[in-house]
Amino acid sequence: MRISQYAHLTLLALPQLSEGVRNPEKILLSNVKTLTLRKDLKTSHNRVAAVPQLKCIGGNAKGLYEVDVIRCRNQGSDYDEENVQWTCTASLPPEFKLGSTDVICEGFASTNDLYVLKGSCGVEYRLILTEAGEDRYGRKSDKVWDFENKEGPKWPAFV
Repeated sequence: MRISQYAHLTLLALPQLSEGVRNPEKILLSNVKTLTLRKDLKTSHNRVAAVPQLKCIGGNAKGLYEVDVIRCRNQGSDYDEENVQWTCTASLPPEFKLGSTDVICEGFASTNDLYVLKGSCGVEYRLILTEAGEDRYGRKSDKVWDFENKEGPKWPAFV
């Protein structure tokens, strides 16, 4: 009788104890305090293909400089507990600054999973010219229509 009581208690506790053993790579995104992402590394992956940890997706300095390392810090959440807000920084030459940054991670079991795969986060960022950068590289625009320079759309016209 005593053995079956202990066995029953063990079986009840087993799912909680084994959760970390079954999924050691599973982490609640809101528990991640900092991320350090590097130019030449790819994310870990499980459900989707690995992607570069750093990806410049725009800005008027895109293609002029490659950021080596970006560090992002969890600043808490806004409208719900799991909508984590990140502040990202990088050491850059005086001609450049980071524009907007988006931290993107692979959900562990699905796209909407609050848990993510450890090591799966990356940053998409925009690289912007500072005033010193505009002096060195000239004024550039990444807008679709640049009214100041009177340039037309930067895509083919469709009729």
